[in-house]
Amino acid sequence: MIHKILVPTDFSPSARHAFGYAVNLNAYFRARMYLVHVLQDFTEFSEYNLSPTILPQLYLEFEQNATKRLDEMVMAQVPSDIHCDTYILHGVPFHEILQFASTEQVDLIVMGSHGRSGLKHMLFGHTAEKVVKHASCPVLTIKHPDLESESDLDF
Repeated sequence: MIHKILVPTDFSPSARHAFGYAVNLNAYFRARMYLVHVLQDFTEFSEYNLSPTILPQLYLEFEQNATKRLDEMVMAQVPSDIHCDTYILHGVPFHEILQFASTEQVDLIVMGSHGRSGLKHMLFGHTAEKVVKHASCPVLTIKHPDLESESDLDF
């Protein structure tokens, strides 16, 4: 039986669609839901010579914005009788998702798939693929039906 469902989001259309799918699926299970977003650190911005005092403020603004967006998603889509916690995690997305799933002992991960392939996949990796490969629980990846695969758009 499924008692806990984890839904990671990057706020993309695919991730939002996967969240809606998870909410609908959960009408059957009545499981506790976790909606999480992972903020990566800003070390890659250090090469742009930004003031060291700006980065913490910028990161805080990103965190506050993400918290607001998570809350809006829950308010808009989750019925009031379903418990859905929101979390902001910090680090590498696939690693933080796997760690959270393990710590909370989730029974299912539902996440969007962006459909990257070719050069983009090789350069940027694919969070969903890494989660599927390493998760200790089932992972359901949902592709947005209205979006073209990036592989159809490039190269």
